[in-house]
Amino acid sequence: VSDSTRFVIAFGCNPINTAGTGIQSYLDPLLVRWSDQENYGVWTPAVTNQAGDYRLSQGSQIVTAIQTRQEIVVITDSSVYSLQYQGPPVVWGSQLLGDNISIAGQNCAVVASGVVYWMGNDKFYMYDGRTQPLSCDLRRYVFEDINTQQYSQVCAGTNEGFNEIWWFYCSSSSTTIDRYAVYNYLEDIWYYGSLGRTAWLDSGLNDYPVAATYSDNLVYHEYGVDDNTTDTPQAIESYITSSEFDIG
Repeated sequence: VSDSTRFVIAFGCNPINTAGTGIQSYLDPLLVRWSDQENYGVWTPAVTNQAGDYRLSQGSQIVTAIQTRQEIVVITDSSVYSLQYQGPPVVWGSQLLGDNISIAGQNCAVVASGVVYWMGNDKFYMYDGRTQPLSCDLRRYVFEDINTQQYSQVCAGTNEGFNEIWWFYCSSSSTTIDRYAVYNYLEDIWYYGSLGRTAWLDSGLNDYPVAATYSDNLVYHEYGVDDNTTDTPQAIESYITSSEFDIG
């Protein structure tokens, strides 16, 4: 749902007037359709409404869409588009922002401080007005030990209190999420660890970030000094390693 303009938008849907028509009814994985403004029950375009559709040209399917302040960023399996409200008669216009990109899955893209970040098949990306790969010190560590058959499980979340983007993924020997990589966009540094989380909600509506575990629990992060995942507090497993450096 577009916040300010109040449209319901569908990504990868059936063309107009084909639903329920048997052989002609199909889903077009690159088709974008929107309802009439403030009227989610009207989807057939007419001169009296603003319903409409647009088919993207790059890629084979729409993977995800994410809303920012000024636009809706749509990511296919090979390109990035911007959807912006233009008013009648066009209503919604699209612009190609970048191509020759990849994306791991529909839950691996997030917005932080107005910038879109996502995980690709072999690198990380960002869009801040232009699409570009992120410089990542952990690129080999992540992508040389990731289960490529489980890309669809990758999920991302923000921890804006600490200026962080988190990506949870399956290592090459696992079919469940057991690793994470974190990008601190303020300090432009990366860190990593082992953790199983299947969903993440930042602290915007809560006092602390909330995540879901494989033990069917919701847990607070950045709260306390113990690992209290299973309601049995224990010390957090942690360590730090460093290369050589001079002491000032």
